[in-house]
Amino acid sequence: MFNLLISGNSESWNTNPYELSKSRVAIEYTADQISERYKSLDARAIEELKSFPSLFVIENEEIESKVGYITDIRIRQKTIVFNFEFDPIFPPLPIGVIESLRTDIDLGRWELSRTHWAVKDEPLLEILLQKGHITSQQFDASQAIREQEANEPELVLTAPGEFNTSQVFIVHGHDDLIKLEMKAYIEELGFEPIILHMQASSGRTIIEKIEHYSNVGFAVVLYTPCDVGSKVGELTGSYRARQNVVFEHGYLIGKLGRSRVVAVVKGQIETPNDISGVVYVSMNNSDSWKQEIHNEMASIGYQL
Repeated sequence: MFNLLISGNSESWNTNPYELSKSRVAIEYTADQISERYKSLDARAIEELKSFPSLFVIENEEIESKVGYITDIRIRQKTIVFNFEFDPIFPPLPIGVIESLRTDIDLGRWELSRTHWAVKDEPLLEILLQKGHITSQQFDASQAIREQEANEPELVLTAPGEFNTSQVFIVHGHDDLIKLEMKAYIEELGFEPIILHMQASSGRTIIEKIEHYSNVGFAVVLYTPCDVGSKVGELTGSYRARQNVVFEHGYLIGKLGRSRVVAVVKGQIETPNDISGVVYVSMNNSDSWKQEIHNEMASIGYQL
């Protein structure tokens, strides 16, 4: 997910703050499902929007574009006022780069000619890295700075073999919208969601972070169609979850036990045969998956 902010004033991104009509925030050039989540600009929406990387552009790319983050959002009667900062690691993006990424970042046909704030379900930083506009060293350094600046609450860690039943670990792929929807539901139930990339690394490797943060009472694994795979020799493939999702699913079953791990499946997606005996919950267009997760947690003693 990322914020795309386009202004018709070439001086807009030189100083804070910036003011924009509410009618142009998370509505224009934004998918309906995403717009419904963010156009209300409630407290949850604001915090999530601030967590996304942002692309600051002048209409028709009159000057270089920049990557940064929204740092503060204030709501007025008909407008919003926000502050922002540019990422100190990433270089400006030369004129023409945004146009060249039109398909990758879901840029609308006339979008560069309209002042607005859109929210896109695309991995901006990964796209910039893949296309060579930032380096892997810059990517890693930027992420390290973000982790250091994050004011994360101190986690209550438990001794090996014990469960911290106030926390729920969420495993996810590249579908940020589903990840945030699950995070919000876990918070609604009164528990602290643990999402790995939102926790401080403190010099740990990925597997060390998983070990460190997974002494939880319950885990939700999100199987979303992020990859395509097939057997050798087959011409067509099937949608699959990311390999890290399958790995972490198995790890959590081994650590917590099958009763404390539920897999939530979105769409037609291949699931691992070796663990087909575990609980799979379908995430369809209704909210029935919420009740199923509620039931699974209640079955192991949670008071909900």
